[in-house]
Amino acid sequence: MKNNLAIIIFTLCVFGCKNNTKPDHQFNDSLKADSVATSIPIIKDTSIIDTPVSNHEEIYHTDSINFEKFVLDAESSSVKAPIDWSSYPKAKDFKTRITEAYKSNEVSFAGNYVLATFGCGTSCIMGFMIDVRDGKIYDLPLGEENSCLFAEDRAICKTNSLLFISSICKEKLESTKAYYVAYLWDEHKKEFSSLKNEEEFLKNK
Repeated sequence: MKNNLAIIIFTLCVFGCKNNTKPDHQFNDSLKADSVATSIPIIKDTSIIDTPVSNHEEIYHTDSINFEKFVLDAESSSVKAPIDWSSYPKAKDFKTRITEAYKSNEVSFAGNYVLATFGCGTSCIMGFMIDVRDGKIYDLPLGEENSCLFAEDRAICKTNSLLFISSICKEKLESTKAYYVAYLWDEHKKEFSSLKNEEEFLKNK
């Protein structure tokens, strides 16, 4: 009788202990699962993030300018004539800068002109061009009237083209569209004329 009672008590203890450990085991597993889930960073595939693109707002970069349309078929002079200060007396105010630029720079505009550009204040540059054939000095269409606060680029030209881009500008820093301040050099009249219509000098416009 005593033996049977002892067996019953032992059996109850064993089953009671097993039942008590099961909830603890489940609780610990759930904690581990939560901790693993929270410790793994969520990686987002940025390659599939949609970026809003508007076909109506494009920035036309320098390579969109059609310099080839205004190519001048002429060979540059290999010799630089002395600067003719009498052709533009006011340029003497910048004699040092013009002289240094003329000596060190190569022809870079309209076949025969060396450019001398320099700053004239915040968001402003000014300059002149010198004809290597006769040394005569001409104004470049720069200065405050052709500058802008949010400029992408300035004083853009090519050696064999008559097209001169004074500035590529944006109206605001965050703007996605650029506008151009463009001029065309008339080699016969020796003067610049403004190009207002972008279709005249931009590719695919």
